[in-house]
Amino acid sequence: MMKKKWLTTVAIMALFISLTGCAKKPQTSTSAQSQTDTQISEAHSSGTPSQPGDQASQTVVESKVNDWLNKNYPGNWSVKGTTLSKGNYTENGNYKMVDGVETLFPGTMGVSIFVGDERISSSVKQGTERVLKGYPTPSTVGDVMKSGKTTSTLGDGFLKVYIPFQAEGKTVAVLTVSVPHQ
Repeated sequence: MMKKKWLTTVAIMALFISLTGCAKKPQTSTSAQSQTDTQISEAHSSGTPSQPGDQASQTVVESKVNDWLNKNYPGNWSVKGTTLSKGNYTENGNYKMVDGVETLFPGTMGVSIFVGDERISSSVKQGTERVLKGYPTPSTVGDVMKSGKTTSTLGDGFLKVYIPFQAEGKTVAVLTVSVPHQ
């Protein structure tokens, strides 16, 4: 038990050290539209991993997200059709969960929640509109829906973490968050 606590402490310290100074490099584009297009394309990439994710960082991201969600939205997850709720709160059309999770990780490329293949919530905007349709659902989302296990991929300086939400032992949704990684 003591060894497990020690390993957890070391993993958390390694994550904080690796994230120190990490930030999205500013873009040099003079066009706000091209910046938005770049942000959208990066945040909604196909999710094809260039290499497996960093397990220690993945665990810390998952823990931070779940702790924040449980503190701010008590209750159990539930899905009716493609409507996702946690306790008395419904995420569809409100975007408080994705926006809140995004604030946990400075330099985040975006946060999305999927119910099945449908993106029901996203922190990414094109102009004033949320980007929900028009981008493929990463295949990893389907894998996590089936397995019910958190996973991650590394690519382009970001760790993309896929976190399942479960109700009654069944995965009902998947949250994706792309955090800066060195």
